[in-house]
Amino acid sequence: MRYMLLHKTNDNLEAGNPPDAEILERADAVLEEMRQAGVLVLGEGLMPSSRGARVVFPRPGQPRVVDGPFAETKELVAGVSIIRVDSKEEAVRWALRFAEADPNTPIDILEIAG
Repeated sequence: MRYMLLHKTNDNLEAGNPPDAEILERADAVLEEMRQAGVLVLGEGLMPSSRGARVVFPRPGQPRVVDGPFAETKELVAGVSIIRVDSKEEAVRWALRFAEADPNTPIDILEIAG
């Protein structure tokens, strides 16, 4: 099974400031553990939403593109990891390793279809 770990962002990262060096070092160590364990498919950080866009549908069938930044920081993602593991419980264990690296950043764990 593949799972996507969505690492949420914060106001500091959304402002374009670099992540705290110590947190980044700890997160990189977790990614290396994942590589060594053979479960990491992808692990990437994302740029602030000010560098992105969103497609919205104010009326059905009529898409509109909205440039960032986006207001709701709590809904935004600062990084993504895709892992291949045997169970949701194992995905949760890896997410908890990231939580040790940065205890203030929520992580959503979603199974990838297919």
